Amino acid sequence: MHIIAIRHAETQWNINRIVQGKLDSPITDRGFRQIDSLLAAIKNYPISRIISSPAGRACTTAQILAEHFGCELEINENLREQNLGLLEGLSFEQAQYIYPDISSRVLAGEPTIAAPEGESAIEVAQRILAYLQFLTTKLLVTNSHNETLCCVTHGFALQALIWKLKGGDLDTETTKYAHRNCSYSLIDIEGKQIEVVNWGIATHLLTVAEL
Repeated sequence: MHIIAIRHAETQWNINRIVQGKLDSPITDRGFRQIDSLLAAIKNYPISRIISSPAGRACTTAQILAEHFGCELEINENLREQNLGLLEGLSFEQAQYIYPDISSRVLAGEPTIAAPEGESAIEVAQRILAYLQFLTTKLLVTNSHNETLCCVTHGFALQALIWKLKGGDLDTETTKYAHRNCSYSLIDIEGKQIEVVNWGIATHLLTVAEL
């Protein structure tokens, strides 16, 4: 199975540096241009399914992809963003002021650290990885294991997944694998073997104003 794992397009809260997590904000004009550039970058892949996080920003991104590739949009909770708990809805500066001992560690991607009432990067990575393994098993049963799927997810979630697949070193912050909006990673799964072919691909975004 081949997976194109995509971070959603830019949102207003991305620009304003507000912690989103389970919350949502609309995609910007530049975000829609990012989607156009993403489509141009992946147009030659034989994509047969588009699966998205339920968040509006991910669904909007994924719906445009689904219409382009002639797929029905599928929604799955396992692709949702990391639960950032009480940090959600705060600006990065507010989060640092209110939760000085933990916010910077969470936002920097320390794998074992969770925001108050939130989840850690390790938990996010395990959730998404388990879902991808479930998909692989299901496709093997239907003899569709060579399918190419798009999974549209989020920044913290995607960097946590790649961190896990790259070894999951507890001394490495997940932000080492940060993804720009509408950047993507290529993941191949063959049986129990999972390979990150390339991650954080963003060269297509160089054509988008104010990258």
